[in-house]
Amino acid sequence: MTHFILFLIAACSALAQIQITELHPTPAGGEPEWIECVNVSERTVRLNDWYVCDNRSCVRLGTLSLVAGGYLVLTRDVSALREQRWLGPNVTVVEIALPSLNNSTDQVEIRGADSSIVDTMSYDMRRYVRGRSIERGGTIISGSVVFGNSWGTCLSRDSTTCGDENSTIILNRDLRVSRVVVLDSAIRVDVVNYGVADMPSTKLDVTWGPMHYRTMAPALSASKEWGLEIAIAGLQQRGVVDDDKIMAVVSAGDDRSENDTVIVALRLPPAPTSVLINEVMSDPLSSSCDYVEIWNGSADTLDLDGWIIEDASGINHVSVGTVLVAPNMYGVIAADTSIRAMADVHTWCVSKPTLSLNISSDVVVLRNPSGFLVDKVAVDQKYHHPRAPSTKGVSLEKRRPQLVGSSAPSWTSCADRSGGTPGRENSVAADKPAVGVMTAVPSPFSSDPGSSRGPTVITWRQPFEQAVARVRIFRPDGGFVADLLNAVFIAREGGVAWNGIDSNGLRVWPGPYVVVLECVDASSSSVYTDRCLVIVGE
Repeated sequence: MTHFILFLIAACSALAQIQITELHPTPAGGEPEWIECVNVSERTVRLNDWYVCDNRSCVRLGTLSLVAGGYLVLTRDVSALREQRWLGPNVTVVEIALPSLNNSTDQVEIRGADSSIVDTMSYDMRRYVRGRSIERGGTIISGSVVFGNSWGTCLSRDSTTCGDENSTIILNRDLRVSRVVVLDSAIRVDVVNYGVADMPSTKLDVTWGPMHYRTMAPALSASKEWGLEIAIAGLQQRGVVDDDKIMAVVSAGDDRSENDTVIVALRLPPAPTSVLINEVMSDPLSSSCDYVEIWNGSADTLDLDGWIIEDASGINHVSVGTVLVAPNMYGVIAADTSIRAMADVHTWCVSKPTLSLNISSDVVVLRNPSGFLVDKVAVDQKYHHPRAPSTKGVSLEKRRPQLVGSSAPSWTSCADRSGGTPGRENSVAADKPAVGVMTAVPSPFSSDPGSSRGPTVITWRQPFEQAVARVRIFRPDGGFVADLLNAVFIAREGGVAWNGIDSNGLRVWPGPYVVVLECVDASSSSVYTDRCLVIVGE
């Protein structure tokens, strides 16, 4: 009986020497999923007829041995994996019908031939980074790795350490450039002592385009971090949006040189105030959607693909699709494709997740694809014109694109009859027009619904930025015929169609008619009138 108990203890001890150390459930295209195990014992372990399992199924390994300190990598496609990863001579790669690892949550188990659990781990990808492997943490003790029960995202530049020492293992001396962080108008380079021993003051070099910055990182004790901030103002070339790589190198001379360098590709934002938010729709009609219009005041054509709209809740809405915005032109980031009813197809793109602004008030932040701040505006329903009959389906427009977006007087209600002007000049931004340019085309026109000569389109230009307007039709003797508009909020330019039908729904007689426009300035109550002649031919 004693011998049997000793045998069981020895068998269980042998099983415990095989540990899951890394797995990749979300690899990039072309790379198969894989699981890495390590024999942490001092002798060869036979894995004959062992099992690999997830939450749904198990697969038998077959006849297999793993030498002391050796790596075992299990995958569905060995050839595809070797095309993506260099695997050293101490790595045993086995092709099996590996259970498909779930991209959200799953549990992975190694079981012995008798189905007893050798090692197990579970993961939730919300805690990790897609495209990077999940590594088991550990510490170097007396020259050997002792793995713990903590798991983290791989920190290697290659995104994994398949068949090699995990990047999350804590070494004695390990000073690293941990990340480059994008701030509103600067970058921060973070240096952390990831090792056990204290590290002395060390030289840090940062190269960004034409700039070379050198400083000394202070002495750091274990687990301590230090950050260097660099403003981007000196690198911005007015009117030009540049792509540049930033390289940060710490000269540590430590036990892991790979993480002494970080290279990040970043796109510089345009010069301040050269690209601005110009119009915001936050309370659309049911047939339309939220949108943010951007004015390009730079000298360069912008591609809005990847640009970010951030709201007061901190949610980032990323634009999807190429939209080229020429200098002094407009582009739109919209919630969905219903924007096509208001804007030309070449001027807009949609966002993911769906743009959804607060109706009453919100803060709208525009960032370039790298996350740098480009513009920030505050919008509020109180900014609408007090004489606007309704603000439902009406956007907030800037009076001029260059005005400060955080100032209430910069904004007012859109006076275009559609409720918004996405992708084109704001209804309140036109220069003051000449007086007396009211027209009706065609004239003569036909009131016959089947005729190609009707209806007539009546257009005007009036001197007020915004006005409450009435458009009526009269006979030459002054008799009233029809009301085309009555107390409608309009912009400086506008138009309305008349089909030759009077207020009773009947076709009018052929002959001349007078169109009268009456406008009341929404700000000063000044009155402007205009008129033109239109002829009904049949």
